Amino acid sequence: MSLGIAMVVFSEIPELSLKDIQTSLASHWPALPHPTEENQQGVTLSFRLGSSDVILGTIPAAVPWSDLEGPCATSLLWRDAASILQTHKAHVIVTISGELDPIALSSLLTQVSASVMDSSPFAIGVLWTNAALIVPKALFIEFAVKILPSGPPLDIWVDFRVGKISEKSSSGFTTGMNALGLMEFETQAANEIPSELRKRFSSLARYVILNGPVIKDGDTVGENADEQIRVVYSDSQFGNKSKVMRLDYGRVSAGKPWWRFW
Repeated sequence: MSLGIAMVVFSEIPELSLKDIQTSLASHWPALPHPTEENQQGVTLSFRLGSSDVILGTIPAAVPWSDLEGPCATSLLWRDAASILQTHKAHVIVTISGELDPIALSSLLTQVSASVMDSSPFAIGVLWTNAALIVPKALFIEFAVKILPSGPPLDIWVDFRVGKISEKSSSGFTTGMNALGLMEFETQAANEIPSELRKRFSSLARYVILNGPVIKDGDTVGENADEQIRVVYSDSQFGNKSKVMRLDYGRVSAGKPWWRFW
C-alpha cells in the first residue's frame, strides 16, 4: 500500500465542497475514474478514484511554523512565502493511498491537491511534504493542468537546493526523489556556479524519472565527451538517511558554503 500526503494552506477556514472538488477533477483530467464511495464526516471528506482512496481532512489551525520556516527560506518558487504563510489560518491534509507506483501516486496527489485549491477562494498554496517544498496556488495549478499531462512537473515535485562555495564552485542536493522511488542527488564540490549545478540536478532527475534507475554506481555523466563527472553511491553528507548518488567532479577547491540547508 502506497501513501502520499500534501498540505494545502488557507487564508481562512474553508468549507470544502466534495461536488466542487470532483467537478474540478473531471474538468481538468477527464480520463480519471469517476469518484465513488463519497463520504463526509464533519470536516473530513473521502472518496475513491479507481482503486485509490482519497481523504481530505480540514485542520482549523495553521501548519506549525517549524514545518514552514525552512521551506520558506529556501523557496525559489514563492519569494514572499514567509510573510504570506505566517498569517494563514487553516490547512487541509490531502492523503492518497492505494496500490500505485510512486510516479502515479505523486500524479494523483498533484491532481487532487490542485482541485482542492481550485475549488476554494481561500486556498493560497501547497506544502509538498515529499520535498519540503512550498508552491503558490496559481503556479501549482498551472503545473498540474499544463505540465503533468505531458510529463513529470519536476519543479513542484523535487527541490534543488544549491549554494555557492567560491566564485566558480558550488554544492547542493535534491529532495523529493526518494518519494518517486529513486535516489537523491548531491555533491559537496562542483566546479560550476549554483545556477548551472541546479540545471544539472534537474536534467539528471528528469532523466531517471523518465527512464528509471539506469545510472549505476561508478557511471560517468556529462553534457559532452569532455565532461567526466563520476556518480558514486554513498552515504549522504547532508543528512539524508538513504544512500544518494553523489556527483564527483574530481578536485575542486573547497570553501565554506554561505547558504543554509534545512
